[in-house]
Amino acid sequence: MTAGAPTTQSAPADVLSAGDAGGMPRAAAPRARRRRRMGAYALAVTLGLTLIALLALTAQRPGEPLDPQSPRPNGARALVEVLREQGVDVEVVRSVADLEALSPDADTTVVMSNPANLGPGATAGLREATTTAGRLVLLGVDNDHLDELGLPVRAFGGSAGDLVARCSSSIARDSDVVSVTESRYLVEDGASGVRTCFALPDPESLTGEPAPGGVHGSGMVELGGTATAPDVVLIGFGSSWSNEYIAENSNAGTAVRALGSSPRLVWYHPGAQDLALAGGERPEDVWPAWTGSALAIVSVAILALALVRGRRLGRLVREPLPVVVRAIETTESRGRLYRRAGDPGRAAAVLRAATAERLGRRLAVSPGAGPAGLVPAVAVATGRPTDEVAGILFGPAPQDDAALIHLAQQLTDLEERAHHP
Repeated sequence: MTAGAPTTQSAPADVLSAGDAGGMPRAAAPRARRRRRMGAYALAVTLGLTLIALLALTAQRPGEPLDPQSPRPNGARALVEVLREQGVDVEVVRSVADLEALSPDADTTVVMSNPANLGPGATAGLREATTTAGRLVLLGVDNDHLDELGLPVRAFGGSAGDLVARCSSSIARDSDVVSVTESRYLVEDGASGVRTCFALPDPESLTGEPAPGGVHGSGMVELGGTATAPDVVLIGFGSSWSNEYIAENSNAGTAVRALGSSPRLVWYHPGAQDLALAGGERPEDVWPAWTGSALAIVSVAILALALVRGRRLGRLVREPLPVVVRAIETTESRGRLYRRAGDPGRAAAVLRAATAERLGRRLAVSPGAGPAGLVPAVAVATGRPTDEVAGILFGPAPQDDAALIHLAQQLTDLEERAHHP
């Protein structure tokens, strides 16, 4: 016979066309597996997108130190709310371009709180944008920023422990105490109009030579403004203004006096785009104008490729093979596969399903009748007790090969008795 043609000459050949246990047709099983597989793929994609979204949320700017909109311990949202309660109009910007667009005037204080993302180009833009501002407050800037801004100050590492102001200014009182100093600043010789507070005592300077007055830098430096530059305040204890420490010591007082002296405060928290700016560049110069269109085209191309490469090949179509395959060879091969798998329960389920299907057709029992309709009909046709017929057709699975062989003999005998009662 040719492969693909129906085989009805022997019981073993019928096993090939039998379905899963319970009488499920063989074609239905692959469809069920495909549905389960597609459901698993959909679940995996959904979980993957959810994970990406969660990672994106956790990587957002509110996790950065002194972010004015972050309620986390290292954020500064508490300080912003206090300033607003004091009547200060607080505006938050995250790029130097947005800062320039606001055009700070003499009634505006500008604070920069994220020097890690302040690149050379953004520093130059900050200097140009604040020439007409009333005050510029810089938190934790380093020497590269100081050089770009043209300030006669050097920055060094901070010091642990509380610092006492020991000075009097519009920002600090003589007895004020602040915590968590990340940076200390030394004013260069010859600088004028400078006030230092929160001095850090140390017997020697960084060069190993005795420091004047036994002072090694200050936690805060105030530089007087000029016709082309605002008053500048360098703060080395910016972390003291975070949500975690704002309520300790004099942290809140110094913060409110430094940032709330004007009716308007522009809080500049640089984003990653400002870190990418080289000297003299602007945000629009970093990426070409066609970048957005190119990314859109590439995204569409990747999506189309995924759809094309992931498309299904369609339903399987049976075709007669140009060779003759004896049914017994196919049956024996299937039997060897079952034996190699060591699963007599599966083999028994296939044999029972095939026998139940043939008995149902022979006795005119509806395929949907189930055991309740098939067992009584077979019992009447064979003259065997109903419990015995139910045990043979729908009983427990055999545990070994000997039990499987005995079951196969019982099924064969049951079919023969139904055909010749």
